Amino acid sequence: MNPVKHLPLIAFIAMTAFTMKAQAQSSMTQTQVPVATTAQAAHVKSYREWKHELVLDAQNRVTIIKTQIETRKALRTAAMGVDPNMARTRGLEAVASRDLALEKLEKDLREEQYDLDVANDLTVTDYFVGYLTKVQNKKAAFQEVAGKLSPEEVAELMTAYANSVFGAHAADLPASAANISKEPGK
Repeated sequence: MNPVKHLPLIAFIAMTAFTMKAQAQSSMTQTQVPVATTAQAAHVKSYREWKHELVLDAQNRVTIIKTQIETRKALRTAAMGVDPNMARTRGLEAVASRDLALEKLEKDLREEQYDLDVANDLTVTDYFVGYLTKVQNKKAAFQEVAGKLSPEEVAELMTAYANSVFGAHAADLPASAANISKEPGK
């Protein structure tokens, strides 16, 4: 038995096991929401930390699937013409033109690339809705995060709040709500 012939298979099995473990860990971290309690003050991620973590996670998933696709293609190329039953006859081996597993991986890659694009486009409003509102002690979390937001992020968050309260864009707010001067009567 020649072990060199089995190297692609061994590499594929090792990469598949590694990928499955990484995906399991990735899905577990996505479903867990940090919980801040009064007894234990958990670190609340800033907007930039939260977004950076989501982008990195999405990039990792894209990289894993790209590696799986490359491995699958390499194995397919290496396996062509290696059928021991065909070795003596020097005949052509029938190889399926479609690889359903490869097609599924390519579909998964498109989905993960879309998720990466979404992660790159996350806003402070998404942070507020998708992360801060899920923290158990919201008041403490809001106080901790308040000092971490940039003026642009605060403005975006206030605009989203105004839109949700008044159901309109900031330009469409009533005159009483739009009066932001410090002098009374102006």
